[in-house]
Amino acid sequence: MKELILGILQIVAPLSVAAIVFSQGLDISPQRVLAYFRERPGMVARAVLGPLVLVPMAALVLILLLKPSHGLAVGLAILVACPPAPLMLQVASKKGGGSTEFMASLHLSLALMAFVSVPAVLFLLSLPLGFTAEVDQGSMAWILARTIILPVGLGLAVRHFSPGFADKFGPVIGKVGTIGNIIVLLFVVAVFYPALSNMDAWSYLVIVLVSAAALAIGHFFGPGDASERTALAVECGVRHPVLALTIASGNFGKEQAIPILVPCVVTFIAMAVAYMIWRDKTRTA
Repeated sequence: MKELILGILQIVAPLSVAAIVFSQGLDISPQRVLAYFRERPGMVARAVLGPLVLVPMAALVLILLLKPSHGLAVGLAILVACPPAPLMLQVASKKGGGSTEFMASLHLSLALMAFVSVPAVLFLLSLPLGFTAEVDQGSMAWILARTIILPVGLGLAVRHFSPGFADKFGPVIGKVGTIGNIIVLLFVVAVFYPALSNMDAWSYLVIVLVSAAALAIGHFFGPGDASERTALAVECGVRHPVLALTIASGNFGKEQAIPILVPCVVTFIAMAVAYMIWRDKTRTA
């Protein structure tokens, strides 16, 4: 039964994510996204340093200082090497007032750079932590294409050429994706509850501190604009769960990867949601 549920989730989850990201792309002005690359390329280049360089460095320092189990250290290393997080494109704008245009530019930049950055970061983290992890470029390309590059790109194109369609069907597509994602989340909690409950308190503390450091890097390293600062903090604080799980499972097997990465992913998302709620309160105060 568990394998059947996992098989269904592997089909429903990507479709739900693609629908949500596509609907968000329908709501974004492509001109404003392109403006970041044309008018503020230096700021975009500086922004990607957070998730690609500073977050992995901070995670490594905390891992070496706090000395979690080797399995958790490897799991965190794989997770922090895998930006960006697809669903945050929608959540950050609604929960924390993050700039969707800025986040879309970061999503596309990080997704395209991932073919070099993910294996490079994994290799550098593996040296002090003592593990080896190979990255299947084909699998990574397909994951990034179907969850970020194609949905965002297609959404931006439809917004540009057919704004009427985008306005009419965007909310509907987003709601369908959200319903699918809620169903996936409920099944994930039910199926992986043992993994969540079996993680010890010290390990959760390490995960929380790594997550908090990642959010802080994006917040304090971010641009002066409040909405862009929120967007970068969320981009730094949440990773791509499917990509991380695929890499971990391919190298260490699902039996080892899932009990470690599921609590990490859930904690990272919970911390980001708490951050966005705080940002929303400070924004509306």
